[in-house]
Amino acid sequence: MTNHERWIEKYVQAALEVRGELMLDRINAARKAIAERLKQLEGDSNHHSERHQIGSALVSLMVLEEESHRWSAVAGHPNQKAPPA
Repeated sequence: MTNHERWIEKYVQAALEVRGELMLDRINAARKAIAERLKQLEGDSNHHSERHQIGSALVSLMVLEEESHRWSAVAGHPNQKAPPA
């Protein structure tokens, strides 16, 4: 599996995760894989499309994390912080 495929796989796993207790771990794994890929792309002026995809994925992960916190607060999970008002 290439590093391009790895971050996409981790992102999709986070996006499709339905178990709240695993959501933040999936999000963090996706962010880590994205950071590793961006490190590889440093100094490389190609990969414009992939960089755009990464940017969109990071925004989506942020929204997913916010929603995860919101749902955890609604469900009353004490281990999750409540979303900002």
